Amino acid sequence: MPAQLPLAIAFGFIVAVVSYYLRFLTFSGALATFILAVVVFGLGGWQWTVPILTFFVSSSLWSKIGRSRKAQFEFRFDKSSRRDWGQVVANGGAGGILVILSSFYPLYDLYPLYLGAIAAVTADTWGTEIGLLSKGATVSLPTFKPVERGTSGGISEHGLIGGITGAIVLALSGYFWYDDDRTAMVIVIAGTLGSLADSILGGTMQSQYRCTVCGKLTERRSHCGEQTQRYRGLGWVTNDVVNGACSIVGAIAAWASTLF
Repeated sequence: MPAQLPLAIAFGFIVAVVSYYLRFLTFSGALATFILAVVVFGLGGWQWTVPILTFFVSSSLWSKIGRSRKAQFEFRFDKSSRRDWGQVVANGGAGGILVILSSFYPLYDLYPLYLGAIAAVTADTWGTEIGLLSKGATVSLPTFKPVERGTSGGISEHGLIGGITGAIVLALSGYFWYDDDRTAMVIVIAGTLGSLADSILGGTMQSQYRCTVCGKLTERRSHCGEQTQRYRGLGWVTNDVVNGACSIVGAIAAWASTLF
């Protein structure tokens, strides 16, 4: 890392500033992204940087597509499309840890686990963004009962296909460095399983609140100018916690697949 630290700092600074200027990130999100970029690029080089950059750029672009159509669902989410530090850590924290571990234990091939973690959050984000744009039916994964679009734990046909496509794109982003079809399949499966785990946790353990004024379900603790009442889930299990678990499940699924 010392040899390419100046380049890593420059790269992280450019990514953070441009992302903040394009309103992909809040200030805290830009700061967290700068630190993560320095670690990933400084320790892993382009091999580890290209996949997480693929996730970040593609997911940010998807969040901007169809913003007017998605505006009707904004009340359901605790945070906006501009990622803050919590979202950056939730989506990239596990990957960053794997980069650090790989630099300390180079004899262990942690790259598939890393790709599995990033594929999971990519599949989850693509699935959510594409699902909000679709007009098909949405059901709760834990119960398979119909729910409104944007509801935590809900999945749709278009969202599921979009999520799998996102996992495929992520797997291809690192293909140059592993060049193995079986590993590519492992990454896609791991990413899909991670995103499904996200939906299960989102529909069961994630905190959901009901507005005391309009009666709508939301992730927010206040709505319509009033405090909301917890409807289900655990208070500390926020969407960031669920996204962090999603990436961890993706890494574990990739590791488990390598055992067979």
